[in-house]
Amino acid sequence: TVLTKPYPCPGQCIFCPTDIRMPKSYLPDEPGARRAVQHNFDPYDQVASRIEALQAVGHPTEKIELLILGGTWNAYRRDYQEWFIKRCLDAMNQVDAPALMDAQLMNETAARRNVGMVIETRPDRVTPDELAWIRSLGVTKVQMGAQSLDDRILALNQRGHTTEETLQAMHLLRAAGFKVVLHWMPNLLGATPESDREDFVRLWEGYCPDEIKIYPNQLLENAELYNYWLRGEYSPYATEELIDLIADIKVAIPRYCRVNRIIRDIPSTNVVEGNKRTSLRQDVHGEMARRGTACHCIRCREVRS
Repeated sequence: TVLTKPYPCPGQCIFCPTDIRMPKSYLPDEPGARRAVQHNFDPYDQVASRIEALQAVGHPTEKIELLILGGTWNAYRRDYQEWFIKRCLDAMNQVDAPALMDAQLMNETAARRNVGMVIETRPDRVTPDELAWIRSLGVTKVQMGAQSLDDRILALNQRGHTTEETLQAMHLLRAAGFKVVLHWMPNLLGATPESDREDFVRLWEGYCPDEIKIYPNQLLENAELYNYWLRGEYSPYATEELIDLIADIKVAIPRYCRVNRIIRDIPSTNVVEGNKRTSLRQDVHGEMARRGTACHCIRCREVRS
């Protein structure tokens, strides 16, 4: 995994040297972010190091899916985007190519081939022009922060986009042949477990993503939501509430969809109140087994040893 060019960080910590700034949506002690800090956010060094680490534990590296993290990809300058991806491919090719197209051609016959490239963006940043551009970069999959499919919740949480924009973005991405990963976030300001259950059903009514990430909202001290909590205007769900909610909704996921994640890799020491368990998927599966229910998403049906 790779983090893009850093944004200003609200504070300093032992993981964040003064000359390095974290992307706004990440914390420096998250595993992916920590790796980025160790390599000064350099794309070549991050990819080369990750390949070396995977090889050290016996993982094959002949086929690589490159996931570029760090916020809204198309908010960055295009020359920076092009350079960043070229340097990632250079690390796979072990050759410093003169230009991105050269790196792409080299990679077609390299020992380590890039077979998938993923970027993150927002629904309101998806346009035909942007899709043509990221296609030229080699992007094959787009992660998009829908977070909620309720316009009232989106407005309360100052998301800056609407459900109609999310739906339109899905249509454009589908027409352009991209795979789509939607992020969905229960426990946002103004939501309840019951409204989240109703909202989750909307994912399969016209949106129908190939993959989803379920990111329960986590209360952090450096977020604006913290002030709402101090005033008694927001309450994080307890772990048991989250397990019950996700166990309820997971059975409705279609067979064509994959659930990539059920929680972020945010260390529990950063969470002020609410769920602090990073093993939430395992806890949910345990609850489903107790109930005698099952999820039929692609990940849950994969062959296991």
